[in-house]
Amino acid sequence: MEFSTPVEITGFNKKLTYNDSIMLLGSCFTESIGNKLSERKFPADINPFGIIYNPVSLQNCIEILKSNKSFTKTDLFEENGIWKSFYHHSRFSHSDINATLYNINERISISSEFIKKTSFLFLTLGTAWVYEHKETGKVVSNCHKSPASNFKQRLLSVDETYETLKNIFETVKKINSGCTLIFTLSPVRHLKNGAHGNQLSKSVLTIALQKLQETYSEIQYFPAYEILLDELRDYRFYAEDMIHPSGSTINYIWEKFTEAHLDDSTKKIMTEVENITRAMLHRPRFPESEEYHKFKKTHYSMICELENKYPFINLSGEKTFFSDFR
Repeated sequence: MEFSTPVEITGFNKKLTYNDSIMLLGSCFTESIGNKLSERKFPADINPFGIIYNPVSLQNCIEILKSNKSFTKTDLFEENGIWKSFYHHSRFSHSDINATLYNINERISISSEFIKKTSFLFLTLGTAWVYEHKETGKVVSNCHKSPASNFKQRLLSVDETYETLKNIFETVKKINSGCTLIFTLSPVRHLKNGAHGNQLSKSVLTIALQKLQETYSEIQYFPAYEILLDELRDYRFYAEDMIHPSGSTINYIWEKFTEAHLDDSTKKIMTEVENITRAMLHRPRFPESEEYHKFKKTHYSMICELENKYPFINLSGEKTFFSDFR
């Protein structure tokens, strides 16, 4: 007897391996998946602009990476002694303008090179609601809690969203013709405009993505939103704020992601890597004991063996962690 409605995930021809790199852009769900990939030693570049919610801002990010734009003072604004960028998350902000510019430009430089060679680009769309800065008329990625009177909020139309996603696809292909794009809808509910406003937004994104796939059949879609909405249809799968998915839900969706996007050999390697990273979390009661030294020596040897088997995986940090077993 079935007590849920499992979401069917279409098989993907191109699978992610440890020889592939992956860039991830989008909402906080992007970071949840990206961090899991990074923790398992996949070559991943996660949100080089910070968390991005709407498709227009994602398009802006891609254009900036394409041109390897260098930000200057004129691209920033100062508020309450902090220098900020409307294209970036607050993690890039700083009281020193030179620190803000360094944080931004260093990351753009690295990611502009990364996207040229990446095998996959994973894009998570959070909302079709956008905020336009009244003074410039530009859609911002982050309002940085500036006065609401400085912005005009509006819902993108299906056609606008489709054209924006189409531009993203075509720009990425100009940068890197071999890159595979994977889209998903964030399972996070955006309730600033109420439950109805959230549904309108997700509907716009869903229809636009469907049109995009009809235009470019090679685009892949991972149904993270549908898994939470239909397969895990219960508030116990949400965090305490009743908006974000819980940790166990993220783990469940991660398992679905690996089933869809990893082949069997890659899953096997990932399990071996997980054994090492899980051992690093072990906190001994007696760290100076012979037993713990033996534990570290055993795992150091396991890492050396993994390095010989899989020289394309970077385990230098793990090797250093277990190296002082003498």
